[in-house]
Amino acid sequence: MSNVYTFAPRRSVAAPVALPAPSPAEVRRQIEEAAQAALDIADRLIALLDKIEADPDQEDGGDAEPSLGAPEGHASQIVWLRGSSSDIEQDTAR
Repeated sequence: MSNVYTFAPRRSVAAPVALPAPSPAEVRRQIEEAAQAALDIADRLIALLDKIEADPDQEDGGDAEPSLGAPEGHASQIVWLRGSSSDIEQDTAR
């Protein structure tokens, strides 16, 4: 542990100057600007990935995966979620 360095805190010469709080309009402008910059970067990354891959919509297995909207063996997630009004157990041994 001989490589641990300690630093003395700096002493301020003058009291820090309090900046006025930005207006709500300025805060909104800054957030919108940051969000737009993030969207622009995402668009650039997606375009770069599209250039790397020959066909970005083509998967190794094609569309062989099951539907993501409902569990396997059910036509719809809503029908699966609602179930039925009967109070019987499913007999899968048949």
